Amino acid sequence: MSQSLRGPIRVFVAESSPISGQLLAETIARHSGLGVIGFSSNPTDVMGMLQVSQVDVLLVSARMEGEPYLGIALLRQLRVERPSLKAVVLLDSNHEREVVEAFHAGACGVFCRSAEINMLPKCIAAVDRGQIWANSEELGFVLAALAEVQPFHCDSKRLPALSTREKEVVRCLVEGLTNREIARTLAISQHTVKNYVYNIFDKLGVSNRVEVVFRVLTAPATLDFKPPRENPKAARPEITTRQPKYVFEPQLPTLAESTPGLLASEIRPDSSSHSVKSGRLKLAERVNVG
Repeated sequence: MSQSLRGPIRVFVAESSPISGQLLAETIARHSGLGVIGFSSNPTDVMGMLQVSQVDVLLVSARMEGEPYLGIALLRQLRVERPSLKAVVLLDSNHEREVVEAFHAGACGVFCRSAEINMLPKCIAAVDRGQIWANSEELGFVLAALAEVQPFHCDSKRLPALSTREKEVVRCLVEGLTNREIARTLAISQHTVKNYVYNIFDKLGVSNRVEVVFRVLTAPATLDFKPPRENPKAARPEITTRQPKYVFEPQLPTLAESTPGLLASEIRPDSSSHSVKSGRLKLAERVNVG
């Protein structure tokens, strides 16, 4: 099915501030083939909006509410709820840690703010087609990280003392496991997992999983977390590849020339003047994910 029959790629913008979100949404909406269905700078609102909206590609800033990695933690939690979600992370710089954390959280591409803005629609279109958007340097960071086996760290000075089992649950949360997967990994019931999660919330003074992950990932590395004890009799979760929401392959025209270093195919907007108005979705109530 062609792109015109399918309709525009539905994009949601989660930016670092309301004004930057609006400006970016308006810029994206001017390109044919792309439609902005909403934007927000509040992580809780973003989670709520994606629960009630059909989104093809999420454009999320790594920095939100003044915290450098809150957007990445938000993406990690959204991927738990929607494993097939395609996302591009906006980075202030393409330093190694930022790039690796973005892809580890489930991003399909990264886009540095220092890059040319006319490349962003091509990035979004490529990610929508199931491709990875990264240059050779960024890919090198990811490959180097995959080659290393690093222990999980948590700072006992910044985080209250947790029990051994609570630390194992926190590690599973950081890895993006669902309650069912945590229960299977640790050989406990889902009800017990929920109790541990609530206890962790209480001890850390947080209200949802995103805040737990953010607190742990931003803490200095001083205290090792040991891997969770797995039940040898329990079957390991199968690794499956989620199929795209659409079974057809969008056929977009491609550039005659390619940009060196980009892994994704180059995409250019259609020459028609069609555009989709951008706007901000407002929720009747804030959604809190526990």
